[in-house]
Amino acid sequence: MVNISDVAQRLGVSRSTVSYALSGKRPISEETKERVHAAIREMDFWPSAAGRALATASTQILAVLAPMAANATPEVALQFVNGVVQASRACGYDVLLVTGDESFRSVQRLVRAKQVDGFIVLDVEEHDPRTKALQDAGAVATLVGMPPEAGDLDRVDVDWGEAGALLIAELAKLGHRSICLLGAPEAAHKLGMTYAARFRNGVRDAADSSDVRVVEVAAVNDFFETVRTVESLMARHPEMTAFVVQHEAATAPLFSALSNAGAQVPLDYSVVGVSIDKLGLNFAPPVSGVRNPSSEMTRAAVEMLVDRLQHPARDAQTLLLRPEYADHGTTAPSRTT
Repeated sequence: MVNISDVAQRLGVSRSTVSYALSGKRPISEETKERVHAAIREMDFWPSAAGRALATASTQILAVLAPMAANATPEVALQFVNGVVQASRACGYDVLLVTGDESFRSVQRLVRAKQVDGFIVLDVEEHDPRTKALQDAGAVATLVGMPPEAGDLDRVDVDWGEAGALLIAELAKLGHRSICLLGAPEAAHKLGMTYAARFRNGVRDAADSSDVRVVEVAAVNDFFETVRTVESLMARHPEMTAFVVQHEAATAPLFSALSNAGAQVPLDYSVVGVSIDKLGLNFAPPVSGVRNPSSEMTRAAVEMLVDRLQHPARDAQTLLLRPEYADHGTTAPSRTT
């Protein structure tokens, strides 16, 4: 197996010169750096992670804390994890994925063992124990979510309050006055997932100011149960003319229920909602509304984390991405106007 001494011997330089060329810890001429990197490619030499960590005080590894809860939609959760992985690799970092309950218990262990340089935290709860653990450990972290107790941790998310208000406003302009919100699953509200309440509050505030009546139903991940729920809603509320879909996985069963009832979109019912990047196409035809931009959010989170690692003294940053409405032809004036 090739080691650093073999590379140094090949080039006729010291082991420390090769080490400094790889770590950047000491200034080395560009010519020497190029020779070292060419040699390690030719010799198929891979510096060990442990050795690199000792030399640079950096592992070049970021931890992703992703609970992947049983109530979550797997396709959506994996979209965020994939976004973190892609952004991290673009910044020269590997990723350690920590899932399930371990994502809540592992912070102190990973920090004490110096196994990672920083943390990306997904599925952030309003009173998230990971937030306190990260702060107590003095860890560098970026939260994808907006908990009120973030302290000196960086945060990034969509302005979900504005997103909810924007969808109601678009429907109100078309004369819709009785609307169903297929909201986040009840478990998301019980856990205090920050996006769920902010979106709901945006919908409610916009409805109050637009004289719109909203019937809210918590979505579930069971296709047929969602179909039955929608069919029951249509029977109990014949005055209802539009749907707002917050939970992406509810889109396909909604369209199925409307089709079963012989209803056409958008002639009989308008539909707006949240779609996660291109993944929304896997659930159902694209609906008018806003995107859940997982790639932009995760890229911003990783870049904020890397910037904090390079500038540890800078102030904490909060980034709210503004939602943009896109028309995909699933809205029309209310049939009651």
